[in-house]
Amino acid sequence: MKESIDEVKNELKAKLLYWNNLKSRKIKAGVILLFIGVIALKIFTTVLTFDWVSGLFK
Repeated sequence: MKESIDEVKNELKAKLLYWNNLKSRKIKAGVILLFIGVIALKIFTTVLTFDWVSGLFK
């Protein structure tokens, strides 16, 4: 259990270091937009899936 927590902490530190090393504002904006796009796509597909499943029971 302790090893998995340490692994997560190391991964977060690596991602934070990557973010801090990005100098270009355009790249940072692109990463943020990509992250928001992935979340929006996940929400959109989940809503469509539930709509499709509920349509099966009508």
